[in-house]
Amino acid sequence: MSYSFIILCMLAMLISDSSSLNPLAGDVLPQHFQSGEDSATETTIYLISSSSQYDEKVIARIRDAFHLQGYRIDTTWLDQKPTLLGYVNSDEKRAQTLIAALLDDNVKYLWFVRGGAGALNLYPWLYANQHQILASSPKVLIGLSDVTAIHHYINNTVGWPSIHGILASHNQEMHKLDMSEKLSVNNSIHQVFQAIQNGVTYTAIEPMNHSAFAGAQGILSGGNMTLVQSLFSTRYESHYANKVMLLEDVDVSWKQLDRALHQLEYSTTFLPEAVIFGQFYRINAGDFEKERYREVIQSFARRVDYPVYYYPAFGHGATNQPFILAQQSNIACRHGDEYCRLTQPPLAFDLLTKTAIVAAPPVKIRCDMALC
Repeated sequence: MSYSFIILCMLAMLISDSSSLNPLAGDVLPQHFQSGEDSATETTIYLISSSSQYDEKVIARIRDAFHLQGYRIDTTWLDQKPTLLGYVNSDEKRAQTLIAALLDDNVKYLWFVRGGAGALNLYPWLYANQHQILASSPKVLIGLSDVTAIHHYINNTVGWPSIHGILASHNQEMHKLDMSEKLSVNNSIHQVFQAIQNGVTYTAIEPMNHSAFAGAQGILSGGNMTLVQSLFSTRYESHYANKVMLLEDVDVSWKQLDRALHQLEYSTTFLPEAVIFGQFYRINAGDFEKERYREVIQSFARRVDYPVYYYPAFGHGATNQPFILAQQSNIACRHGDEYCRLTQPPLAFDLLTKTAIVAAPPVKIRCDMALC
């Protein structure tokens, strides 16, 4: 055996051993990287928070969690000086920061650290600067809860799609760094990018009234029900025609939910193509509590003419599947099946024309969880 052959064998063993020490070795890179759209070193997630104050210590954990998945975190647009009401900053300052981020052409992915309250207060400034924002390059905004107010503005006034999904501080990767974290533990950062690039397919959409079995299609809208209802009868309320509304909430009793759904029923303007209800019960709720919420939704479904569906796999729970807002959705129900199927095509941005476009043909993503 030659000396050079021995050296080559030793080098091969060293390379093999070193891969086991690399926490990213063996991991499949997110499809976002594989597509060739960006490289790992170029993909930057910009963090922002426009609502309630957050724990400053969580930012380091977010940075670590995203870094382990191959993403770079930029905190340029984090500016926290908590107010007496517990917001990250004054209304004006939060609005200025959000507008500056929306005008920043370096930003492509704007991920919210947390929700809470206060985003609705920013509307006067957002609408006053809408022409500037319309002229800026499209961004993908990601989040839920109080972020619903921002989604509504971006979707209906600016015309950009966005992602109703996990917060930067609440997801599967953050759970691995802090086991006490329970919100959105079944959903990963990768899933968000898979939804963006491949579209979504969810097969456990439960029809709740007779109209639902015929299926539905329309532009997906909504999010947190409290925020959606806070826009009723205001100058900022949008039209619901051609909309499939997502509705979820937290810290709402089933009696409060019943009252809120009667308001929807009595509304003369809330007439969407369909409604999909997500999770309303507590994250640690038992079967009895879950059934009470389901009964309230079922009762509402029987009283309205438009299709109503139940899908408690999004919202403030352990499972929070991503959806593409301001994007076409289709719900199909096959005769004899207990559940219907919701699909959305992938999302792409033509950054040269600054126009959101839908890629075709759509390639669907399927989840492997019990509720998908």
